[in-house]
Amino acid sequence: MTTHHPDTGTLTAAEKRYEMTVSRTADSLTSWRTPARRRLLVQLNWACLAIMAAIAVAGYFWFPVLLAWIPMTVAICVVWTMLRTTIDAKDSAPARYLDEFETATLLDARSRALSLVTGALFVISMVLIFVSSFELGDGFRLAYMMGGLGIITFLAGAVIPAAAMTRTMPD
Repeated sequence: MTTHHPDTGTLTAAEKRYEMTVSRTADSLTSWRTPARRRLLVQLNWACLAIMAAIAVAGYFWFPVLLAWIPMTVAICVVWTMLRTTIDAKDSAPARYLDEFETATLLDARSRALSLVTGALFVISMVLIFVSSFELGDGFRLAYMMGGLGIITFLAGAVIPAAAMTRTMPD
């Protein structure tokens, strides 16, 4: 693995990957690279996650509704990919590609995402442990619901930095 040397211009492996990603997607979704469209993509990501959460909870009471996860998985993958493309993957950019404001915004967003993910996964784990220990409710349905909420938590943790970076993009 190479390291970055400012005087020689050598790029690290992460920097090379980032440059390849940006160059590969630079001409993609040009009509979506406006502030309004980026905000719409952020809202669509959150809407997909909210619908997926509702499906996970409803699945506890009526198991067949979990089939709705299939189209919602496709939807979240599409809008997530579109969002990351329109922000040039700045939510995972190496530090040298970000200005001070973007770096501060990204670090704050990552901190909030980590707090959300660790807190929510702790609660999910505790529910699974205690509810299964006391044999309350329907075990496999609870496992599916909590597993689904865990996946949603993970995805929300990924959306937070991308959503924050949309606010740093020029108009």
